[in-house]
Amino acid sequence: MTLLFEHPPEFSLSAVSRWWQTVDKPLFAAILFLFCSGLVIVFSASPILALPRDQPPFYYAERQLIFAIPASILCVALSMMAPREIRRAGVLLFVIVIALLLFVLVFGEERNGSKRWISMVLFSIQPSELVKPALIAMAAWMFSLRPGPGVPPGSAIAAGCLALVAILVALQPDYSQTALICGVWGVMFFMTGASFVWAVSAGLIGAAAIAVAFAVSPYVADRIKLLFDAEATGGGGQIRRMLDAIQNGGLWGVGPGEGTAKFRVPDAHSDFVIAVVAEEYGFVFTLVLIAAFALIAIRGFLIALRLKSLFARYAVCGLSALIGLQAFIHIGVAARILPPTGMTLPLVSYGGSSLLAMGIACGMLLGLTRKDVERIQ
Repeated sequence: MTLLFEHPPEFSLSAVSRWWQTVDKPLFAAILFLFCSGLVIVFSASPILALPRDQPPFYYAERQLIFAIPASILCVALSMMAPREIRRAGVLLFVIVIALLLFVLVFGEERNGSKRWISMVLFSIQPSELVKPALIAMAAWMFSLRPGPGVPPGSAIAAGCLALVAILVALQPDYSQTALICGVWGVMFFMTGASFVWAVSAGLIGAAAIAVAFAVSPYVADRIKLLFDAEATGGGGQIRRMLDAIQNGGLWGVGPGEGTAKFRVPDAHSDFVIAVVAEEYGFVFTLVLIAAFALIAIRGFLIALRLKSLFARYAVCGLSALIGLQAFIHIGVAARILPPTGMTLPLVSYGGSSLLAMGIACGMLLGLTRKDVERIQ
């Protein structure tokens, strides 16, 4: 334990008091609001989703709660750690998740043509979710290394870590997660002061990757076609139902549990949960959710710019970008400005692995943005 924790998190009353005095209150409030909103949304949707599948009424709510407890503990524990200990925890997680990504390609459970899940006795784990905060911590550490005698080439190692993760996730295949991971890494890379030439090169590489995926993957091609023509691949009915649900909600919604999107839109409790939120809780509540995500992303970047610790600065940028970009992609699909991706809404969608990953990411974010982070690093 001493290799990971020089000062293990202390949960005494005085330690909690010190934590409360130093934690960023707006970030904490936004994270808590999204977390609680997700639990309420899954709880209200659980009976309607479970009964047609011959499951107990609160099957989904109970499973979400099972993951919510360790996610909360991890979030609080990480938020009480010093930056050095957060870095060590992130690197350790990175090593473990890389092993899990290799394992899932060989022994993973296949669903709809993809191997993304490791089946346990009572639940499944999706390593591609957990690798996101782990890669951010690993890359931030590498980017923070100053060039010098005996110092490893940090940026090159960070790029190698990205390539390894992107290849393993793409082989599942999970192209949307691969694109998100590359996008977040790119934000961190340009925060290090990368030149405009690198920005143009990254854009060209990204465009080329999309073109190749469109040419070789019918799945990707169908998703992109749906963006421009809802009837192109027979998926227009699903998109229309999702848009109808959003419109039916109006300003204040039809009420918790009263919406019909859960019956008509596949994976409405996870990949398209924003449609359920808009229908049952209304446009006003949906805007509040969006504002909470925007607050986390924008405030995270503003705090990062003031941090002297390079590791903390790059990690906070990456974590803020992860939450903001993932929320933008999920909402962008519902608004038909992005092709369907199967991306969960952070802290809100049903999904144990996603909730665990976001608990880790939010814990790191709160820990690295505490007011005394420079003193304790």
